Amino acid sequence: TMEEVSKHCTKEDCWMVFNGVVYDVTEYLNFHPGGKSILMTCAGKDATSMFYKCHPWVDYKVLLKNYTVGTLTH
Repeated sequence: TMEEVSKHCTKEDCWMVFNGVVYDVTEYLNFHPGGKSILMTCAGKDATSMFYKCHPWVDYKVLLKNYTVGTLTH
């Protein structure tokens, strides 16, 4: 649930939602070309709109496949 995702909002434990799928991007923070700070603005949140605004050409499913936690439930 988004309530659970919202609990994971630190650099040590960072989850995000993209199109209804939850990802633990904690390890990816160190590799993001734009730095950690921009990703942290979406920590514990649904990052779908921000992602498409900044990276509409990137296939996040391929990029984040190893970080999948599961499907968001309501």
